[in-house]
Order: sequence, then structure tokens, then C-alpha cells
Amino acid sequence: MASSTRLDRNLALLGLLANGAGLPLLTLWILRGGALATATLVVGLAAILPALVVGLVASAALLARLRWGRVVAIVALALGLAVSLSYGIVWLVLVPEGRALAATLLGLLWLAQLLLLIHWSRAAGR
Repeated sequence: MASSTRLDRNLALLGLLANGAGLPLLTLWILRGGALATATLVVGLAAILPALVVGLVASAALLARLRWGRVVAIVALALGLAVSLSYGIVWLVLVPEGRALAATLLGLLWLAQLLLLIHWSRAAGR
């Protein structure tokens, strides 16, 4: 039980750092322009930004050991997975530059989000 609590705390801390780092990275990505600039602006502000903010709230709640933090984490991960899957596939189809690297990074992101979603969903039943 102690190792599970430690894992949950470490994952929550990692989530806090990742979502916190995601906010300035999102700003840089939107301001960069480039391929799909309009789509990036719209998706970034309408979907990625809310997912990052909900992820920050979930991580903070999990670190504070609030039970509702798991539910919010599930919501944030599900939103992030839905957005990254749809936008990532469109990006891979329409932007040929760096396609292999983008596909690899997106695959790793999708796998991590799916595994975290499973972890927090299973943790709710404990």
C-alpha cells in the first residue's frame, strides 16, 4: 500500500510539472505559426489549454490527497487523449516535415496518456 501511495504521489508531481511546463510550451507553439497555424490556435485555446488547466487542478488535488482529484485526473487525461489523437492524426496527414519524429513522439504521448488513464481509473476502485 505504501508503494502505491508513493507511486500516486510521484505521478501527481510529474503531472503537475508536465502540465505546468505545457502552458508556456503551448504559448510558444501557438506564436510560432507555421503549418496549420489557424488550426493550432483554435485547438490550442479551445482544447489543449483547458486540458492543461484541468490537469494542473487534478495534480494539485492528488498531491493534497483529495479524493476528487482522481476523477478530475481521469477527465483531464481523457480530454488530452481525445485532443491529441484527433489533432495528431490530422497533423501527421497534412504536415510532411518531421513526420517520423512527430509520429514517434505522438505514439509515446498516446501510450503514456492511455496508461495513466488506466492507472487512475483502477485507483478509484481501491
